[in-house]
Amino acid sequence: MPTFRTSSCKPIHPSVTLCVFTLLYALTAPLVEHIPNPMIPGAWLALNMIFPVLAGYFLGSLPGGIAGIVGTTLSALLWGSPFDAAAAIPHGIMGWTAGKLGDSGSPYPAAFALIAGHLLNLLFYIRIGLINADILANGSFWLGLATETSLGIITIILIASFLKPWLYHRA
Repeated sequence: MPTFRTSSCKPIHPSVTLCVFTLLYALTAPLVEHIPNPMIPGAWLALNMIFPVLAGYFLGSLPGGIAGIVGTTLSALLWGSPFDAAAAIPHGIMGWTAGKLGDSGSPYPAAFALIAGHLLNLLFYIRIGLINADILANGSFWLGLATETSLGIITIILIASFLKPWLYHRA
């Protein structure tokens, strides 16, 4: 059996796959705003963060980074979210990291790139002034973030396992 993302296992239509994951981030942004985070009042579960991770896992570091930066920037331009505008670089790093961690062929390490994305988002949001650093002392905040991250990791693993046979073929 060929190893994932090696010379003996090639992606089917990598440019199309990259475009789909990039657009899905932006197009699902209004939908995830209707999934409230149970621990953080006024916050929602940003499950669209899975798409740069999936792009990195399936296509590699550079496409993962592109999906993160372009998808998040497009979302900010379409929907006017200052949080998306601030998250473009963190999501690019997250997608790139998923590509590096996905080299093993397992979706598990790549899915954990979501943790880096959330922590970088926090750093950027606090630095830019979108959220107050005092929130870090709130236990409910961390529980809500852990809930969102866990759901995202599980979703990435399930989707990656489901899509892998359809996105790759033997060379």
